[in-house]
Amino acid sequence: MIQNLDVQQLTRSHQLTRHLHVLMIYMENQLDITSSKRYVREQIAMTGDLQMRSITAIKPVVCFTFVRQEGQITDISTNAPLINHFLDLIRMSRAHNTWVSYAHDLKVFFEMIPKPPEAITRADCVTFMKHQDRAGCSDATINRRLAAVSSLFNELHLLDPARFPQNPIRPRQRLRDSHQRSQSLYRKQAQRVPDVLSDDDLRAFFGMLPSWRDRTLVLLMWISCLRISEVVAIQFQDIECSRRSIHVAAAKGHNTRTVFMNSVSFAALNRYLGEERGNLFPNIDHVFLTFKGKARGRPLTVNAVQKMIKYYAHKCHLPHIHAHLFRHTGITQLVQEGMAEPAVREFVGHHSPDSLTPYLHLCDEFVDTEFEQAQAGLNSSHWLDLSPPGGKS
Repeated sequence: MIQNLDVQQLTRSHQLTRHLHVLMIYMENQLDITSSKRYVREQIAMTGDLQMRSITAIKPVVCFTFVRQEGQITDISTNAPLINHFLDLIRMSRAHNTWVSYAHDLKVFFEMIPKPPEAITRADCVTFMKHQDRAGCSDATINRRLAAVSSLFNELHLLDPARFPQNPIRPRQRLRDSHQRSQSLYRKQAQRVPDVLSDDDLRAFFGMLPSWRDRTLVLLMWISCLRISEVVAIQFQDIECSRRSIHVAAAKGHNTRTVFMNSVSFAALNRYLGEERGNLFPNIDHVFLTFKGKARGRPLTVNAVQKMIKYYAHKCHLPHIHAHLFRHTGITQLVQEGMAEPAVREFVGHHSPDSLTPYLHLCDEFVDTEFEQAQAGLNSSHWLDLSPPGGKS
């Protein structure tokens, strides 16, 4: 069994590259898998040969258990009651993906810092940041993981102020010191500008998709700006054909909304239902199903759609394409075509007035057009008729 393998025995092998994939499977439950792969390869490069001197696999004090059913995480538990309390709170108050994301980020932290929550110090958090930085994680990833740890300690402080008097990530400032610089560990990062797909890339990728099911999925993420978790959750009772609308019940933050299909996406949906789904699996309420393999007849999962997109993206030599990129592209097009911002926010499920700001700075052409329209209304040409001092022109 892989679980019984000794990491040091594997690393002593003279053919480490042959066993690298086995080592990664073993280490998946010991270290963050992305960091582990990079760490192994860095060590190989440092030694100058195919043999690593040693790998220290530190057994975490806090152990996480993820339970999956049909490709979906259904339960998360740890051997730390306080962390279980926090995860239960997040599960009840936040979206499913937020709960899973918090758990994964906390798992990464406590595997790197093998201490119970009450023993975590600010120095430990700085050590974690240094490790993540060396592993090549972006500022956004590091800040997201710090935010998960910070939220945990905020809740622990409310539970037991004596044991947890301070948040090591973001200590509370006294009112009289509010003018001083924040003591937060969060890294400064520039505002992220969403990537978008060009018409040529959209055409190449869409033309590579072999089924109307896959084409409909992409159109709904693009034209209707649905998140991948929202599109796989669509059921027949969510669709109102007379309005070409979809009721999004599984929205982020449990905020339901209604989106609409244009004539193209509605036609694609009808072709999928008529030519591919047909009368198959009449007892399944979900619209998008798997038709092959062991999962035949089951609703598509987020993971399955992500793998499908990755496969066809590489096939058409566009490896940068991912599921959320279609939503970014759709939102950008709505903004640039002049759809009112309150309507866009309602349509895509954004609530903050500033949420669309990144989409307004995507191209100079958009800013140039808006500037010219504004100047046309100002009509400042008469200023050229003024004579300069001395009467000379």
